[in-house]
Amino acid sequence: MSGICGVWRRENARKASEALEAMIAGMTLGNEQGGRTVEGPAGVGLAAAFSTQQIFDGPRSAIVCDADLYNEADLQALLRDEQPAAEGAETAALLARLYERFGADFPEKLRGAFSFVLWDRRERRLVAGIDGFGIKRLAYYQQADTVLIGTRVDALARTGDIDLAINPRAIANVLNFTSDLAPETVFSKVRRIEPGTVLVVSNGQVRQTKYWDMRYGLDEDAGEGRLGRELEQAIEASVAAHTKGDSFARLGAFLSGGTDSSTVVGMMTRKARGPVDAFSIGFQDQGYNELGYAEIAARRFQAMHHTYLAGPEDCFQALPSVIRYFDEPYGNSSAVPTYFCARMARESGVKVLLTGDGGDELFGGNERYATDAIFAKYFQVPALFRKGLIEPTLRLLPTEAGTIGRARRYVRRANMPGVERMLSFQFLRTHSLEKVFDADFLEALGGYSVVDIPNRHYAAADASDHLDRLLYVDLKITLADNDLPKVTCMSELAGIQSRFPFLDRAVAEFSGRIPARLKVKGTEKRYLFKKALRELLPAEIIAKKKHGFGIPVASWLKTFPPLREQARDTLFSSRAAGRGYFRRGFLEELFFLHQADDSAYYGDTVWTFFALELWHRQCVDELAKVAA
Repeated sequence: MSGICGVWRRENARKASEALEAMIAGMTLGNEQGGRTVEGPAGVGLAAAFSTQQIFDGPRSAIVCDADLYNEADLQALLRDEQPAAEGAETAALLARLYERFGADFPEKLRGAFSFVLWDRRERRLVAGIDGFGIKRLAYYQQADTVLIGTRVDALARTGDIDLAINPRAIANVLNFTSDLAPETVFSKVRRIEPGTVLVVSNGQVRQTKYWDMRYGLDEDAGEGRLGRELEQAIEASVAAHTKGDSFARLGAFLSGGTDSSTVVGMMTRKARGPVDAFSIGFQDQGYNELGYAEIAARRFQAMHHTYLAGPEDCFQALPSVIRYFDEPYGNSSAVPTYFCARMARESGVKVLLTGDGGDELFGGNERYATDAIFAKYFQVPALFRKGLIEPTLRLLPTEAGTIGRARRYVRRANMPGVERMLSFQFLRTHSLEKVFDADFLEALGGYSVVDIPNRHYAAADASDHLDRLLYVDLKITLADNDLPKVTCMSELAGIQSRFPFLDRAVAEFSGRIPARLKVKGTEKRYLFKKALRELLPAEIIAKKKHGFGIPVASWLKTFPPLREQARDTLFSSRAAGRGYFRRGFLEELFFLHQADDSAYYGDTVWTFFALELWHRQCVDELAKVAA
C-alpha cells in the first residue's frame, strides 16, 4: 500500500502529528518510505512506494503528491523559474510553485494523473485535489475541529476520530455496481473528493470547486474524414506522451485483445519503432478466454507477447491480498486477472503498464449504448400513434406471453426516463429491496434508489444528446468508481504502475467534440473510432464482439471445492449474519439458483456478496480492533 494524507486540527501540533502518524501507518505494508511535516494545526504526510509519491517542504507551503505528469517541461517554462530542483521531490516542488503562482486553481494546468495535499502556511489553509478522471483518489472527513484527507478511506479511519458506522447506501451500491459511488464511501462520515475537484479547508470550513469536467457537442459540423484523422493523431500523441521518454525495457501494455488495448499496443509500436512487451491473461474455460484475439494483435504488431493461464487455485490463493488492497468493498471479479497480468509484467522487469481503459466511455463502445439505441427508435414513431394507439392497445390485451409480452416490455423500457433504461437490469432493479435486505437494514436505507447518483450525473452532464449523457454517467461510475481503482490497485499490489493514454485531457476533450451520431451509428458501436483506426487494427479485432476482461468465477464457485466451501461458510457464518444486512432466505435461494443455472449471472452475484463479507473481515473488523 501507499498514499498521501493531510490533517487540520483546531488543537495543537501534537494532535495533528498523531493523526498523520496513524494515517501513514494505515497506508504502509512494510516497504514504503514514510515522511511528514507538521506546523501548528496542520500537516501533510505520505507512505511512498513509487517515485511519483513525493513530499516537499518549502518556505511558504508543504506539499505531498502522487503525481504522474506528462507536461512538466511545459509547466517549468510557464513558471520561468530557474530554482534548483529538489532532489527526489522535483514534482512536488513544481506543484508547490504552481500553487504559489496561480493559487488553488493550478490543477487545471496539469496533464496526467495526480493527487496532492498542500498546507499553505501564509494563508493558513489546507488544499487538496485530484485529476479530472479520478485516476488518483482522495477521501476526506470533516467535523468542527478536525479535517482528515487521505488516499485510503481505511487509513483515515485508523486515526480513531471517525465513527466507523457503515453507510447502508454503500452496501447497496456495491451489490448494484460492484463498487461504491462517489462522493459517498463505505463509512457514513467519510466522503470522496470527486474527479476534477479542488478542496480547500480554511479554519475547519470545507469548500470544493470543480476546475475541469467533460463537455460535449462542440463540433457538430465537422466531417467524418477530418474527425477521424484528428482522432488518430490525438491518440498517437497521447500514447507517446505516456511513454514519457522512458526506456521501452521498463514499459509494457495490458493486451486483452479488445479494440482499446490493441490500439495502445499499436501506437506504442509506432513510437518504439520495434517490438513492445504486451501482457495477456487467459483461462482454460474458453467462454472467457480471449487470448486468440490478443495473439492476433500481438502478431500484427510483432509484440513480445507474455501470456498466463489463470486457474481457480490462483484465484483462491490471491484472494485475501486482492480483497485487502481495496480501501472499500469491491466486487468486480476481473480484479483477479488484472492482478495476475500486472504481476506477470513485474516478473518480466516491466515497471509501468499502459492500459486501454476509458475508450468505451469516451467513444461509445459499451454494448448497452447499442441496446439503448434500439429502444430509442420507438420515439421515431409519431407521438399521436404511440400514445393514441400502440400503448392503449397493449394495455387492453389480456396476455403477457409471446409477441404481445415482448412488445409490452419493449414499450415499458422505451418509456423509462433518463438513465433508468440503461440501469433497468441492475441487481436491485430486478430484485426488490424487501426480498434482499433485513428489515432493520432496509429501514436504514431510507429512500435509497439505484438511480439516485446516476441520475445526478445524467442531469449534470454538459451535453444535449442522450447518448453523451449516458457516456458521462459511465465516465463517473463505470470508469472512475470501478475500472480505474481496479487497475491502479491491482497494478500497485503487483509492484508496478499503470497509465491511461485515453484519459489524457486532449483525447477526452476531442471525444467530446465528436457528434453522438458518430459514436454509435444505428447500433454500430464506436463507429468513428473504428473507422479512424481501421488501418492500424486487425480486421478481426475491429469486427469482434465486445467481451470484457472477465473471469469464470461462476464456474469456479461450483467446481473448485475450496472456493465453493469458503464462499458458503463465509456467507452463512454467524459473523456475517450479525452484520444484519441480508435475509438468510435470500442468500439460500441465491446459492440454489447458482447451482441450478448454467449462466454466470447468479455465480457472479454470489461473488459480489462473498467479496463484500471478506472485505468487512479484513478491514472493518480489524479497524474495530485498532479503535478498541
